[in-house]
Amino acid sequence: MSIHSSAIVSTGAIIAESAEIGPYAVIGEHVSIGASTKVGPHVVIDGHTSIGENCQIFSGASIGQAPQSINYKGEPSQVKIGKGVTIREYVTIHRGTNGGTTVLGDDCYIMNYAHIAHDCQLGKGVIMANSATLAGHITVGDGTVMAGVCVFHQFVRIGRMCMVSGMTGSRMDLPPFVILDGLPPAIRGVNLIGMKRHKFTPATRTAIKKTYKLLYHSGLNFTQAIDQIEQEEVPSEVKEIIEFFRSSKRGVIGAYQQDATEENDEKAMQIPEAVKV
Repeated sequence: MSIHSSAIVSTGAIIAESAEIGPYAVIGEHVSIGASTKVGPHVVIDGHTSIGENCQIFSGASIGQAPQSINYKGEPSQVKIGKGVTIREYVTIHRGTNGGTTVLGDDCYIMNYAHIAHDCQLGKGVIMANSATLAGHITVGDGTVMAGVCVFHQFVRIGRMCMVSGMTGSRMDLPPFVILDGLPPAIRGVNLIGMKRHKFTPATRTAIKKTYKLLYHSGLNFTQAIDQIEQEEVPSEVKEIIEFFRSSKRGVIGAYQQDATEENDEKAMQIPEAVKV
């Protein structure tokens, strides 16, 4: 175990032998930190917070502090962070309310100044760029990517493998596999690049595109469109979309009047070879 002499680590904290705690870090009484996790300088970790193995937490991050909620009365609540998570400088992650838990799944990458409020639930591999902000009780599906300075309203659901453009966001639910862009924000099309990177077959990608065209551009309402979709045999990803729409409580965000073609989507989302991940 490597703990810098200037760090303050409470006696009740559980620190794995291979973990590293940097200068002037403050680790609270109910914190556990997994193997090979590195905590940088001036990091504050408090509350009932558990952090998995092989995480990196950079200088100035604040994790597990009391939630920004006027209804919070100090009741025990938690933060749970999975394995392989990267938390960059000055990120804030607050613990839950009313005994709830804020959760980050494995392999998330949270960049400078991002904020994850109380009771949020992030899936695996979520990326949040600089100053992206989630209000309380938001759920985010696996593999979703948020660009900088985007903002989401409390209780919103964000589906799996979405791509959110910078300086946008939503007060309504964002369904799986789509691109959110523009002011006012709207669904621009499906996240073809993301689906290809996750090895979706051409048939599955086509089925997802067909589904969204029926939902948004057929002239049918959502109920009618879903009834039509369900008349055919569809892949599990399409069933995931249908379930998302049916279970929405805040309503699902609308789309632009015309989705881009697959060819135009690829051009719009083209990434130079040198910076592909």
